[in-house]
Parts: sequence; C-alpha cells; structure tokens
Amino acid sequence: MSRYKKTHTKIIRKGVSIYKTDSSPFWFARIWINADKKYSVKSTKETSRLDAMEVVEELLEKLNQNTKKNKVKDKDSFDYFSKLLMKQQKSMSGKTRSERFHLDDEGLILRKVDGINEYFGKKDINDITTYDLRDYLTVLDDNREKGLSPSSKSKHLIIVSKILKIAYEKGTLDRMPMIPKVSKKDNPRPSFTEEQYKLLLKTTREVIDDEVKVRGIQLTDELYYFFVFMVHSFMRPVESEIFSIKHQDITVKYKPNRLEIKIKGKTGFRIVSTSPDALDFYDKLRVMNPDYKPTDYLFFNNYPNRSTAIRNVNRQFNYILNLADIKETSDGQFLTPYALRHYSLQTRLLKSKGKVNIFNLAKNAGTSVEQLERFYLKNLEMNDELVENLQTF
Repeated sequence: MSRYKKTHTKIIRKGVSIYKTDSSPFWFARIWINADKKYSVKSTKETSRLDAMEVVEELLEKLNQNTKKNKVKDKDSFDYFSKLLMKQQKSMSGKTRSERFHLDDEGLILRKVDGINEYFGKKDINDITTYDLRDYLTVLDDNREKGLSPSSKSKHLIIVSKILKIAYEKGTLDRMPMIPKVSKKDNPRPSFTEEQYKLLLKTTREVIDDEVKVRGIQLTDELYYFFVFMVHSFMRPVESEIFSIKHQDITVKYKPNRLEIKIKGKTGFRIVSTSPDALDFYDKLRVMNPDYKPTDYLFFNNYPNRSTAIRNVNRQFNYILNLADIKETSDGQFLTPYALRHYSLQTRLLKSKGKVNIFNLAKNAGTSVEQLERFYLKNLEMNDELVENLQTF
C-alpha cells in the first residue's frame, strides 16, 4: 500500500490507525502486532470512517483472543525445560562429569541464529511433533552453504530429546514424539601405521638430540615420553584427560605391572589402567623431574595454562610429522595427536591376537564397543594370528 498516497489518516490509539489512499474508497486498518514485531494492514471494507473504526475494534478484539489462546504458560514451554536440563548438567560438571560437560549443550541450546531455543523455545512442549524436529533440521541446513553434517544434526536431536525427556518425567509431556533418525556415513579415524609410528618416534629423538626449537620452545625428552605414554594409556589428548593428570592421580600397581590413573574425561570419571611399559615411562619422567610435587601436572607442568600446553604440543607434533613427511594419510586425512590414541587402540587389538576383551578395552578408553567397531576396527586388517584365533574352538 505504500506506493499509494494516503489522503486521510486517523490515529485511534498507539500502534493503531486507519487511513484512506487515493486508489481505494475503503478505509484501511494499520495495527502493530507486537509478537511479530511488524504492522498488519487490512481493508475494513467500509467507506465510512465511523464504521471503519468499529471494524478496527472488532479486529483488535479478535487479535486479543488469539493472543490469549496462543500464549504458552511458562511452565509448559520448551524454554522452561531446556533451562532445567542446563541446570542439571551444570551441577554434574566437575563432579560426576568433566568440567566442560554442560558447555557444549548450552552452546547449541542458546545459539542466537538457529539454536534449539531459537526454534523451539516459545512452543508448548506438548505441541512439538516429529514434523517440527524434521523441519528444524531443514532450517539448520538452509542456514549453511553446505548443510550441517549428520553427526552435528544428531547432537542437536540428542539435546532436544533430553529436554523432552525431562518434560515427560515431570508429567507435563503426555508422550514423547518420535525422534527422526539421521543417516550417518562413518568416517574411520585416521591412525598411524606401525611404520609411521616408528618413524614418528625416530624423528622425535633426532630433533631432541639436535636441540630443535619450535616457536622458541626447545623440544625435550618430555615430548617423546608424552607420545609413548599416550599410546600406552589410551587417553585422549585433551585438557580433561592426559593434560589434566597430576602425580597425585597416579597409583603404581604390580602383578601385573601398570599405572592406575584417575581422570574426569569426556565421558565422565573413570580409572585408566595402562600397559606395563607406561610404568617404565613414568619412572623416567620422575627421574627427569626429581623435585616434583603431588599437585604438579605429569606433563609440561611449567605451563599452568593447559590450553597453552595443548597448543605447544600440537605445533611440535605437526613440525615432526611434516619433517618426517607423514602428516597426511593415504586417503587424504591429516594426522592429529588423536591418531596416537587411535593407533594405541588398534594395536592393542592386533597384538593381543584377538584375545583382548573388547568391552574392557572400551571401558578403559572411555568409549563404547559401538564406537570401537564403527571408527577403530572398520578398516582393521586381519593378520594370520587373528585368523588362527578366529578358527580356534
């Protein structure tokens, strides 16, 4: 209507007015809709100003009724239950789960552009359907040039499911909607081959002997023992696992020789049992740092900011891989420190000749049997000994 000149305007109240244009004999109503943050323009179909004002009053009454009808009670809204989930998970962080446990979910829930609460927050929890969940996945794709990965979509749906479950447990939600399945294309984790791992250790010893510096930091034996300790403990190279270990978290055990390490990892609190070699590496680390205190970090204690320690290790790791020309795998993936963990799990399965208890291995590594099968064992080749054990009754 803006392209036509308004000939008469009558303001009825704040946000409500009627007007005529030079192209129509009828009065038009212009009403501000607060929920939509915009004006609604409708023809009153009346040529009389007084009759038009009566129509406006009828329109306002209808809008008020719809607003009352559509208004969701706070304790029935999706937003209310999302806050309960965030409160629960925050109370678990740093206790039964890692300190960062609640942060990832909160990030997706509170995301401004296409976050979970941005889409579902104002909805009545009982009105959310499977169609809404599928539509939300479409919104996530539409907001991205390449679309969201299947694993990321699954993360969103898992969080929504947890929020719906809280509403169901509290008796507000009558029944859980069916959560749509997202088809996933498994991408086996890149790992070292036996030859690459040996070359990594050989190159590491050489740069240490040559007193090489990366970003002004000299590479020392501590980096070498970090690499081999990771392989013999199955831990993740993250702040909540190998970078969080302090001497007070370690107990030396014999028969069989091993270390038992208490950690609050990605999947919560667990005790890691290492291989016998890890005990030897631990002894060497203690000889290197004879004045250590129980509260000192096992690795790179001179960097109390663990994020700095992680960045330093990543730079040094990449320097060594590039020097050894083994940064990229044959299928085009790039190796990261996680490849040491992947190598350790695969090697444990191979060197046990198939006799390792896969459930215990998964529990010790803080993962699941399903994850082992999908990501670590999928491309694992069978050697003669594994085949022999497979054929033994």
